[in-house]
Amino acid sequence: MNHVVLIGFMGSGKTRVGKRLSKDLGLPFTDLEKMIISKTNLSMREVFERFGEPFYRALETVALKELLEDTERKVISLGAGVPLQEQNQKLLKELGTVVYIKGSFETLKERLEGSRKDPLLDGDDRDEKIRRLLKQRDPVYSKYADIQVITGVKSFDGLIQEIEEKLAAYEKNS
Repeated sequence: MNHVVLIGFMGSGKTRVGKRLSKDLGLPFTDLEKMIISKTNLSMREVFERFGEPFYRALETVALKELLEDTERKVISLGAGVPLQEQNQKLLKELGTVVYIKGSFETLKERLEGSRKDPLLDGDDRDEKIRRLLKQRDPVYSKYADIQVITGVKSFDGLIQEIEEKLAAYEKNS
């Protein structure tokens, strides 16, 4: 199945972009994190606090496999940690066209200001945590992306237009 799969750092706009793309492309939208919340009745933070990060990552893999079995093409937003898990990397390519929504440190820092959603940013020196996670994740996201776009540079509509044009060109050539 050739889903449109959105990856990127927290605060990159995967959910907002995904909802708009699904509307424009006439496809259903699925947010992997919301799938997990729905199944567990716990927020990401609650799962991390009660069961730890490895358990949450396992839930992501289970949800990813469920999406692979889904024959209805859709736009899917993945959690920021999904592509980092080795077992998920092969699944990513099977899932469909992977779009990396890349943001600069400045853009992401501004968007994450005051957010308590992600437990990986808890504690002191959020800036350093964001920088470290970006440095760790960017090469992985880049490696598995079929398409890359930069967020925070142009208008939201401009970003959507760029993604749609790149998707059309990529899918035409695939």
